Amino acid sequence: MNRSMSVVVALLLCVLSWTTARGATIDFFDSSQVATHVASGVTSDTISSNGYLFTYTRDKLFTGGLGGGPIGRAERVSWPAGVEAQAVTTPPPGVTDYKARITLQRVDGDVFDLTAFTFSLLGNTSATGASLEIMPLLNGEDAFNDPLYFNASGNYGMFFSYDEFSSPIHLGNTTPLKGFDTYKIGLFVDFAMRGLTLVDRTVPEPVPGDTNGDRAVDIHDLNNVRNNFGEAGAGIVGDTAPFDGLVNIIDLNAVRNHFGEVSPSPVPEPSTWILLALGVCGLFHRFANQCGG
Repeated sequence: MNRSMSVVVALLLCVLSWTTARGATIDFFDSSQVATHVASGVTSDTISSNGYLFTYTRDKLFTGGLGGGPIGRAERVSWPAGVEAQAVTTPPPGVTDYKARITLQRVDGDVFDLTAFTFSLLGNTSATGASLEIMPLLNGEDAFNDPLYFNASGNYGMFFSYDEFSSPIHLGNTTPLKGFDTYKIGLFVDFAMRGLTLVDRTVPEPVPGDTNGDRAVDIHDLNNVRNNFGEAGAGIVGDTAPFDGLVNIIDLNAVRNHFGEVSPSPVPEPSTWILLALGVCGLFHRFANQCGG
């Protein structure tokens, strides 16, 4: 292989590595994750945690039977056990679609991937052919003509889990749920989201041992661990991935084992790497012409 071709191959490999890289991953729900109330609607609430927004329907207009005004239904699954969405039994005027829904967004409005989730039924759907429906959106527009369907036929309390790899296609698979800024999740009965894996491809995964967020594990990180050894608290300097709120031997070993490593740069948007690929093609033609190809 001549030098020109070697350069082209190297550039192509760079482009491919960018397109397959994963970004920062966050798994909900964890007892250490704090949820902050953001807003309340007539039949919904919105909370924020770790840079993500959860808007979920609540049956606040439920009357509970005879007499009196609305008393609302209590949540059976609350943070950090999960997020409960309730079907609205008495919808407000003008509302015709009152399924139980959860809407996922990022606080900054950027795109992210929904790679895995687990939910439980809070009502019986057995023999109904029920499906959890997920519609991704980008810039306010539906991504598909129809939502994606995930089997949800079962009895109260049953759990269902879906991801990119182990979930059969005919039951539901999360592979298409990538690169959108909103995900609307709905079911005709109450359900609770019990687990979520969200990936932000614009932020590289942190390198264990990187205590100051500069994407490199070096002497500064070693000093951070040494100077704060034995300290405890959220976000304390010296604590490294998985960020357990303690600066201890685990953090020291992380620095030692990953010393000298550097986190990759953020992943370009698809349009960016397509342009990069086109640029590589242009280079290929130029080199080929210079070599008489």
